[in-house]
Amino acid sequence: MATSTNPAAQRTTPSDAERWYAAVGYLFFLCFLSLWKAKESRFVRFHARQAFLLFLAECVAFVVIAVIDRTVGRLPFLGLVVVVIAQVFVYLSALFLSVMGFVKALFGERWEMPFFGPYREKVPPLS
Repeated sequence: MATSTNPAAQRTTPSDAERWYAAVGYLFFLCFLSLWKAKESRFVRFHARQAFLLFLAECVAFVVIAVIDRTVGRLPFLGLVVVVIAQVFVYLSALFLSVMGFVKALFGERWEMPFFGPYREKVPPLS
């Protein structure tokens, strides 16, 4: 019976430090800290890439909502309603995904985020 001498291969659950680095990545721009630490752990890399995609989507959504506010938002009543609905939907969705990712990473679980999960492998870690 052969046993592996690599301690990372024997361990199935991530360490406390790995779980915290992965979880902190879901806190807005701190995803860069997780991407920086991602080269050391596959678990951190998994969550850091998703967190970066979420951060990127939040930035794009912020710009899109600002453009909508400056254009359609100028209409007397309809503009206000459209902008408020867009803001509530986008910001609550981002908050929900961030909290879910944070909790799943902190508990050491791999969770493929809707919309962003399939694209996570395209994000390179910071070297």
